[in-house]
Amino acid sequence: MMASLLYLFTLLSLSSGILTLAENIISIDCGTTGSYVDSNNVTWVGDKGFVTTGEPMKIPDMVKKPTNTLRYFPTGQTNCYTNIQVTKDQKTLVRTKFYYENYDGKFSPPSFDVVYDGKHRDLVEITESLLNDEENFYFSEVIFAPANETISVCLLRTSPSDNPFISSIEVYSLDAGMYADLGPNEVFILRQRFAYGAKEMISYPLDPYGRLWLPLGSETSLTVTDLTTSAPSIDITGVSNKPPEIVMSKALSGESLTLSRLALPLTGLPVYLALYFSEPQSLTRTQTRSFNIFLDNTQVGSRPIVPVFGKVTQVVLRDVEATSASQIVFQSTTDSVLPPIINGLELYSISDSRQDGGGGGGDQSGGGSGEAKPRANNAAGGGAKTNGGKKKNNNKLPLILGVTFASAFAAISSAIAAIFLRKRQHAKPQPNTLPTTSTGHGTGTGISPLVGQHMASDASHPTHDEPGVYDIDDLIGVNDSYVVHQDDHHQHGPA
Repeated sequence: MMASLLYLFTLLSLSSGILTLAENIISIDCGTTGSYVDSNNVTWVGDKGFVTTGEPMKIPDMVKKPTNTLRYFPTGQTNCYTNIQVTKDQKTLVRTKFYYENYDGKFSPPSFDVVYDGKHRDLVEITESLLNDEENFYFSEVIFAPANETISVCLLRTSPSDNPFISSIEVYSLDAGMYADLGPNEVFILRQRFAYGAKEMISYPLDPYGRLWLPLGSETSLTVTDLTTSAPSIDITGVSNKPPEIVMSKALSGESLTLSRLALPLTGLPVYLALYFSEPQSLTRTQTRSFNIFLDNTQVGSRPIVPVFGKVTQVVLRDVEATSASQIVFQSTTDSVLPPIINGLELYSISDSRQDGGGGGGDQSGGGSGEAKPRANNAAGGGAKTNGGKKKNNNKLPLILGVTFASAFAAISSAIAAIFLRKRQHAKPQPNTLPTTSTGHGTGTGISPLVGQHMASDASHPTHDEPGVYDIDDLIGVNDSYVVHQDDHHQHGPA
């Protein structure tokens, strides 16, 4: 009887958790009234009750929701959405989207800041490539743990000639163990999130936590291969960030892959980087796949990565100072028969409200600092120590071929993410033969890789055409569930 009661209590607890997660998803269609349910069974509500300033606008000739409406703010330095319900101290993902659509007839997209909960600031700078484009959009996304039961999203004017606007706000609750290294005063600002080998954008409900995974495949390179798992299912429960199973079902493989041209400024920012791996094949005894990972010239972890069939390996770094010239190098071990793979990547910059300040607060208009803060100065997360890494032997670094593999997001000139394919140590350098493309971010249709999208944190980050190698002293390897077992404790900086 006691066992039965315990089982019933467990079921009720699990059901309650699922219901709580569903109830904490909020999607606000800015500039409209009423509510509706979209094709993904997400309920959208109008912005009445969240904002008292600004002007609603319906976009002519647009029928797709929430693309067809927005709210713009012709007056006031700071205008805020308030009373957005969240769970106090629970890690929360907040995403704001901006469909310009040339709604004002100026053919000149504005730039401004978006401030989350009065503390965490990101820059919105929309490119002209998104003019009159219903399928592509611009977005900003952050993860933080709210200090109260409601949060605000404020738009801060940074130029007298630019009117801030917003198309939608989405809020998702995350499970307690996800992004475990996020400090109570910190925010992770999304820079890049990729599903390697995927052909379509992946989002809710395939990712129940609302993350947008952009596809990055082998279309622009003959020397990398898209792989699909033969596992009937993939167990994601062993890793804390819970990448969706569909992301882990695809991979990109190539000899000595290098991820470079990260969506970061040249001056560098402290970052949180999560890499995800799952072996797509049931290997025989003679088949091995083993590789080391280096961030610039520092090895990530103390052991090689050996992806497991049907399971997920997660490797996390934080408090690393990285730049647009930094490189993530995958190098096969000497006994590896198969080349390295990667399934998924998330890259965030780290901001600490105790150090940065936010501006924009909860005032409906006229508040805030009145001055945009350069994104490159968005420093945080100090006080890290070097754990679990070791210096790379430079003579083991393969030569860069200069063959650039990148995503199909070709319209953006900043924040470029490319993959340089490296031959082994004795390979001969080859000239550039493939075009460099950009890190477009947005949802679009999900039918094919999107062109001309990007996210707010990309906006002011210059790229570097000749990536260099930098010493990075602050490196922590975390939660690599099946391969690289580390006992290092992680620090979030001074209290």
